Amino acid sequence: MPRLDAPPRVSVVVPSYNHRPYLEEALASALETSLPLELVVVDDGSTDGSTELLGSWAEKDGRLRYYPQENAGAHAALNRGIALARGELVLILNSDDVFLPGRIEVLADAFAADPGLALAGSWLEVIDTAGKKLGIKEGWRSLPPPWQKKDGLGRLGDPALSLLESNYLSTTSNFAFRRSSAAGRPFRNLRYAHDWNFALELAARGSVLLLEEPLVKYRVHPSNTIKEGAAEGRGAMHFEILWLLAAQARRIQLARQPSFPAIDLEAEIAAGLPDFGRPDLLFDLLALRGHGEKPAASYLALLDANHPLRLSFAARLAEGPP
Repeated sequence: MPRLDAPPRVSVVVPSYNHRPYLEEALASALETSLPLELVVVDDGSTDGSTELLGSWAEKDGRLRYYPQENAGAHAALNRGIALARGELVLILNSDDVFLPGRIEVLADAFAADPGLALAGSWLEVIDTAGKKLGIKEGWRSLPPPWQKKDGLGRLGDPALSLLESNYLSTTSNFAFRRSSAAGRPFRNLRYAHDWNFALELAARGSVLLLEEPLVKYRVHPSNTIKEGAAEGRGAMHFEILWLLAAQARRIQLARQPSFPAIDLEAEIAAGLPDFGRPDLLFDLLALRGHGEKPAASYLALLDANHPLRLSFAARLAEGPP
């Protein structure tokens, strides 16, 4: 039974919630590495037998640490897992996804080679509920979301700027970062876009790397949160996206401008940001956000799901273009 006597080099944080059919495959894929590793699993109130399985695995393999909690949402499970992590490098693996062989080692080498690297991910192998391969997602270069504008920021070839057009990393299972970089930058209470906002928080602190090979399997199934947003909560989902883009665009522009001295990057970003046919609402959110390094407290208050202004924005976004 492997045991950890010293802090590991790598922590894999697993937010687990009602994915019992996929959980064993996820855990096994993370533990198959040659590097000193810990698996920090936070179960967010599962009711499908996941907790019993996790308890059994923790008894068999001392690299797995398991923490159950009452249901508080994905952002809360992720924040707790990162706070409990001890490794200098953190990878996330959702309980329905799978790491491909070599992922941990390749990402660890990338961070060791580049002290300025803030966030790294890879291409994705998209699979269905049975694990059948559906295709490869090559970052921002393929399968763009319907709102992404043609000839936008992606043409500049900068992974951080491309994150302002879409969350091409697609899933927190595709996130690797230094634990120190996440300090003071929690996952926000955004049901549909907590991962995207977190990625942009890190992108404002250093470079972003997209490895051009599939190193994680991303499973699509009926309970994917993004499918819920597209089908039932379009206005709420679009509000969250506009909120985070307004919150992060200025910081990304300031961080990346030195790499593009001959380009008016502020204008490029303004033209490339998604607006869902409501540029007026994006402009309003940019104005409410303010020009400081961090969003104003009144802007952060819009994270309250029942905030009247947030509800108004979401209702207008649900209606579509005026």
